[in-house]
Amino acid sequence: MNTYQYTYQTCISFDNKVSKHFFKLRCLPYRCKFQTIIEEDFSVSPCKNIMRSTDSFGNELIFGSTEEPHKSFTFASRGIVNISQHLTIEEPNHIFRLPTTLTEVNEDMIKFSDKVTSFDNKNIIQGTLSLVDALHEKMKYESYSTTTKTSAIEAFSQGKGVCQDFSHVMLAILRNKKIACRYITGFIPGEGESHAWIEVNDNGIWYAIDPTRKLLIESDYLKISQGRDFNDCSMERGVFVGNGFQYKQVHITMTEL
Repeated sequence: MNTYQYTYQTCISFDNKVSKHFFKLRCLPYRCKFQTIIEEDFSVSPCKNIMRSTDSFGNELIFGSTEEPHKSFTFASRGIVNISQHLTIEEPNHIFRLPTTLTEVNEDMIKFSDKVTSFDNKNIIQGTLSLVDALHEKMKYESYSTTTKTSAIEAFSQGKGVCQDFSHVMLAILRNKKIACRYITGFIPGEGESHAWIEVNDNGIWYAIDPTRKLLIESDYLKISQGRDFNDCSMERGVFVGNGFQYKQVHITMTEL
């Protein structure tokens, strides 16, 4: 088990004032057996009405609203978490075997996966890791080459993407093989932005795999949320009254204690 301290902050600036701002945030650690939360705190500004809950996937939610006009909206969280090996014994919900609009496959993706490996109940994780290795021969990591709306088919076809896209492509291929798998958002040691990876169910055990960095995850990743794809795990969603350009700055740190 390793102990990590994390900080997370997002600041959204508007070039014109907005009001009646309603928001939903996922920026707190996921509560599970391999993560023990030692300290936890968060702040939202400007905001006077804040509530907490969990969604249907077990993700911690912060939601609320502010009526007052504002040109910036900032939310932050910090804490200390003990993290052990990313393993969860849990039978999968059938929903994690079904494709979403972001995780559908085409014929090229099916042919690609069939050439790499065939899955059975004895080699799900090894087969997944083989697919990850092969995927890096087909796709390259390139910042700003996609958006949060880019589908697995689009990313695979253009041959480039970011961590979200590598995860979506793997989910699409695995679900086409009727293998239960889910999208994960979280933090990794260092400074930067959030990261995405996947969890794959092998005979009732969920294993965490990072398709972007080509590795089976041990205990140095901080899980924030899980779901079917990015849309279930987005760290912030909101609506407001007003027009104007938005500029977002995100800063995350995660260090081992």
